[in-house]
Amino acid sequence: MSLQETKDHLIQLLADPDNKVIALSGKWGTGKSHLWREVQAASADETTKGALYVSLFGLSDIDQLKRKLIESVVPVAESHPGLWDGAKRAMNSGIKVLESFHKGFGAISDLSLLLAPAMLRDKMIVIDDIERKHEKLSVDEVLGFIDQYSQQYGSRFVLILNSDQLAQRPVWDTLREKVIDQEIRLLTTPEEAFEIAIALTPSRYSAHIKKAADTCGLTSIRVVQRVIRSANRIIGERNLADAILARVVPSIVLLTAINYKGIDDGPDFQFVLAIGSASYIAERMANKDKKPDDEDKRKARWRLLLQELSIGRCDEFETLVVQFLESGQFDASKVTAIVDRYVAETDRMEALQKTGELLERLYWDHRAEEAELVAQADKLVSVAHLLDAYTVTDLDKNLTQLPGGSAIGQKIVQAWIAAFCARQPEISHDGPYRRPLHPDIINEFTAIKTRTQAKTTVFDACMHIIKHSGWDTLQEVVMKNATVEDFESTIRGLGIDDFRVFIRRMLEMRIQRQAYEPHFGSATDRFVEACRNIAGAPNSGRLGSLIKHLFDDANIEAELTPQADPAAPA
Repeated sequence: MSLQETKDHLIQLLADPDNKVIALSGKWGTGKSHLWREVQAASADETTKGALYVSLFGLSDIDQLKRKLIESVVPVAESHPGLWDGAKRAMNSGIKVLESFHKGFGAISDLSLLLAPAMLRDKMIVIDDIERKHEKLSVDEVLGFIDQYSQQYGSRFVLILNSDQLAQRPVWDTLREKVIDQEIRLLTTPEEAFEIAIALTPSRYSAHIKKAADTCGLTSIRVVQRVIRSANRIIGERNLADAILARVVPSIVLLTAINYKGIDDGPDFQFVLAIGSASYIAERMANKDKKPDDEDKRKARWRLLLQELSIGRCDEFETLVVQFLESGQFDASKVTAIVDRYVAETDRMEALQKTGELLERLYWDHRAEEAELVAQADKLVSVAHLLDAYTVTDLDKNLTQLPGGSAIGQKIVQAWIAAFCARQPEISHDGPYRRPLHPDIINEFTAIKTRTQAKTTVFDACMHIIKHSGWDTLQEVVMKNATVEDFESTIRGLGIDDFRVFIRRMLEMRIQRQAYEPHFGSATDRFVEACRNIAGAPNSGRLGSLIKHLFDDANIEAELTPQADPAAPA
């Protein structure tokens, strides 16, 4: 039952005196104690309003439980004196013990335990945190105490427990049939959890937090409070546009909920941080033809959750949020720099937000008029340059399914290509493309690659390998296609510093050529031939001598000696 339904039902159960023991169960943080306090405060029944409350957290025996209850008598007796007239008369001389405790709050002797039946007779007792009791205190001891006082002394009990954390569950299931009269299970809705949490922990970003918390299905009030505190601390008191809040708040909500285990069988940090990355896409492509197992199905649910939160890719902002959650600290200046960058990219953020809204409608809103969706898409042509190639491809793919949508999709694609080419971009040469792209975009990328390859020299390729400690397809192609003349002209034309770096790197490749040949072919053979030509030329001067010296230092000086052609006649 929801919070309101459970509240109404609990009031009805309390009104029936035959219900001696009522159990209020539910998951951690869903508002059970909060619900009880609301019912108690609103009740017109004096016994309910004067109920004694005790937490079993850390208690190791029943005597400790009784002492805790007796300690709680004094404030309740002061606010509800009518409840205690009968107990005072019954205790006679024992009342002096209570009065001395009331005045000085000294230690209660074992004599007070003898007074417990008289003091707790006909009272309502609320026992919380049953699952957090000391391991020495067994569940059957607690329920034995409850059974004794409810049957012999007319006490009534409300038990508040976290059903998902209760140990000794078989014992509990067996004994509750003999002791508990009614059990209510609280199923707080995300809306109810948020309304309680936001009242306790206000935030200027409440609308965005609520939307994301609802999407995550957060029913723990405590988790939602922590989510709100995280958002308040990380974002601060900034006045941010809705588009930027839509970018940062869902990530804060999701990652905080993960950290505090607020999502049943939810994703972990690693899955979220990897979303949209090259490794993530490669994994999906590698498994696309595989029959899904249980783990694949779980990840599919996680992807759907991130899709609903509009989290398509993570960057350093999410990394900072995770660092904050794990350490409790974060560099405010870094957060400011990231958010300031987002502010500078407000137009792009708003374009992505509008595109995300349209894609969501195209996917989910089966009632939407197709003409209306096409008209909404037409407004995105003017902001196509602010999108990425994959989003543009997704738009076109979805629009082609609508009457008149294909033309709009093509306009968006062409507008994006025109803006992309105007920026004179350099793109990765790592292909093949791991996510679907529009054929026109692929053709443009191929043309750019061809032009880039034509302008890239063997020296450029070598410097890229040095700088990045690796290479991609462009460097492989340039090295494989480099001629002896290319190497010779490069060596002769380089300045001193560039020559020193280039020649040393090429010598290293030659020495370890078995590692490089699978990628660069016979490039080092042509490099050696070029060096041999220079060193053997009559007019090579000091350059020829330097090359001979470098080859000698590398212990490959013999390679500068012209090799006999095995096909030549002896």
